[in-house]
Amino acid sequence: MDMSFEIQVLLQRIVMPSLVGLIGGFVLSRCERRVAGTGDGPLRGVGAASFFGALLVGAGLIASDLWQRGMIAEPWTWRRWDAREPWMWMVWLVPSLILFLGIAKGLLARPNRFATWCLPWVVAGAAGILYVALPQSSGYQDKLPDAIRWLAIGIAAVSLNSASLNAISSRPGGRWGPSVLFAQLVCIAGLTLQSYASLGEFVLAALGLSLGLALVSLFVPSGQTFDYGWPLAPAVMGLMVLAAAGLVVSTFYVSDPPPTWLVAGILFLPSLIAGIDLCLAGKHWGWRLFAAVLLWAMVLAVVIFKAMQSKSDW
Repeated sequence: MDMSFEIQVLLQRIVMPSLVGLIGGFVLSRCERRVAGTGDGPLRGVGAASFFGALLVGAGLIASDLWQRGMIAEPWTWRRWDAREPWMWMVWLVPSLILFLGIAKGLLARPNRFATWCLPWVVAGAAGILYVALPQSSGYQDKLPDAIRWLAIGIAAVSLNSASLNAISSRPGGRWGPSVLFAQLVCIAGLTLQSYASLGEFVLAALGLSLGLALVSLFVPSGQTFDYGWPLAPAVMGLMVLAAAGLVVSTFYVSDPPPTWLVAGILFLPSLIAGIDLCLAGKHWGWRLFAAVLLWAMVLAVVIFKAMQSKSDW
């Protein structure tokens, strides 16, 4: 039975990744079991849960890409996979980062040890992925200054967003932390789909995964408050790198890129939401959530307005 293009995109980029994210996130959530009640105690069963959970989330991105290419049911063709544009290497690099963080969390076994190294690893991974993903052909040589500028801004955004999202998720009641990533990816998908459809579809796959992770966090909340040790950290941190890289790269594929203030606002959206959460720390969680949703709605409204403006220009 032939399916319309829209249905194919929905299944390949939203439905399947969402289910994989839901399952992978549930597996990661099993890292909560502990031997001791102190924050320095070793996690019990964290090795298998971190490895298989991270592997599932990363595999969701790869499977989405293979399905879109029509290769998922033909394993013998996988070796013919090729990257027509540098950003396509993120199909493998981002899952590799997620899996690396999952394995590292399992090997270190103690939340305080993982917390020491998590942020440096994420920032280093972001620098490498951004460098590989940015256009580097001869036709983009005149954009080298922009590439250097956005490389620095992207790394700064990943650093601050990772710390900010950790601040939300590692607090008691921080079950809506992964939803902040989902909200950011909604805005990023809105911009990237306007600039480069294939890149936008890849961001949609990350959006689907983040939706699954957000549902796990909401309905299977973390009972602990470890710094960078919350169960979904490996997957969420990896997808946060993808979000920043996807948005930065998209600006190079349009003759009239979105204004810098809008791109920067979306890049640092998790940090802005964390700032609101911090300022309203003494308020009821409902007020904090309302303020965060209001900020996200304002940014999304600007993205929709820009999209409508672009269509009218066509």
